[in-house]
Amino acid sequence: MSNPFTLRVIPPGSPFCNRKLELDELSSHAHNKANVVLFSPRRYGKTSLVKKLQRNLAREGYLTIYSDFFLVTSENDVAHRIANSIYAVLHQRESLLKKGARILKTFKTFRPVFKPSADHGVVLSVEPLSTDLSGIEMLDKVMEEFGDFVKMQAASAGVHIVFDEFQEITDLKSSQIEGVLRKHIQEHQASYFFVGSRRRILLNIFNQRKRPFYQSAIMFPLKALPHDELTRFLTNQFKKGGKKCAKIIAEKIAEKVFQYPYYAQALAYHIYEVSGKIAKEQDIRNGFEILLGSERYGYEGIVQDLTASQIALLKSLAVHPASRIMSTAYMRDHRLSVGGIQYARKKLEDLDLIERQDDVWRITDPVFGYWLTNY
Repeated sequence: MSNPFTLRVIPPGSPFCNRKLELDELSSHAHNKANVVLFSPRRYGKTSLVKKLQRNLAREGYLTIYSDFFLVTSENDVAHRIANSIYAVLHQRESLLKKGARILKTFKTFRPVFKPSADHGVVLSVEPLSTDLSGIEMLDKVMEEFGDFVKMQAASAGVHIVFDEFQEITDLKSSQIEGVLRKHIQEHQASYFFVGSRRRILLNIFNQRKRPFYQSAIMFPLKALPHDELTRFLTNQFKKGGKKCAKIIAEKIAEKVFQYPYYAQALAYHIYEVSGKIAKEQDIRNGFEILLGSERYGYEGIVQDLTASQIALLKSLAVHPASRIMSTAYMRDHRLSVGGIQYARKKLEDLDLIERQDDVWRITDPVFGYWLTNY
């Protein structure tokens, strides 16, 4: 039988571990046209969760739009991605297109273009109708046109929009982009979800008093999976794949990765591959080594972009999480300096590589922390 676990973003219709309470609450916010900031460390399943939510909303008749801002390069790129997401939904929803020119004439900044693709046959893209607009002007126009479209839909269907990795707009160093987006979003009769994993930067957008999005959305932290629910999920998935995983083994899998959603799926995937009909404790060790081997290249890429002082602080916290990292004793034991810690701490927190939890500084990603101390 095929492996019942996945190493990718979980498709909306696939088995999903728990998150029922989160889905219910997020669904309620969407129905209330509330805006939500959904945040967590990387690989906590945010994208899988919002895509499952949007699938449920679409079944209720909602128009759902998903736009990913990861590695966005300019205001022009932001406008392009939003427009592309809108046209993709229009293309999928034939009932909207049947309304004809009235719908299509709403959007005047970009036009849809269908291009051949070796992998997908024909793919939808968008192109600007004018080259005279600046990136920020183009974004302003797209959001204005989308607002007109939302008004047209308000009577017949709800509208839900996800901006994934929303904090990436701060890397553009634009003084206007947040203001332009906020100006339009506050007028739209729709629910916007702002999703991200660089939590410090994302939360600053919504919690710093002088910024346009200040206190304009509900804060919604996504937590690690409940231990009992994850254990039950692992056991059931092994069973679906034709193998047996005793409760105690499932518990050890969950504990090994600290209930971290992505790693729980990934470790279980590798254990399933190496185990016989019954998953054993040795399979956990073997699967974990394979997991570390597959993640190694990503970890090395992270470390290569860091300075010596940042790496030193990372390794120190991987070995010894602490509340007083600038104490004389901590700096002496780990050969750190005041200046090095001050600079490194801010940068590592911005990258979401470290966090302060219950007044203790620690590595955000526990498997990455294990790799740091053993390789």
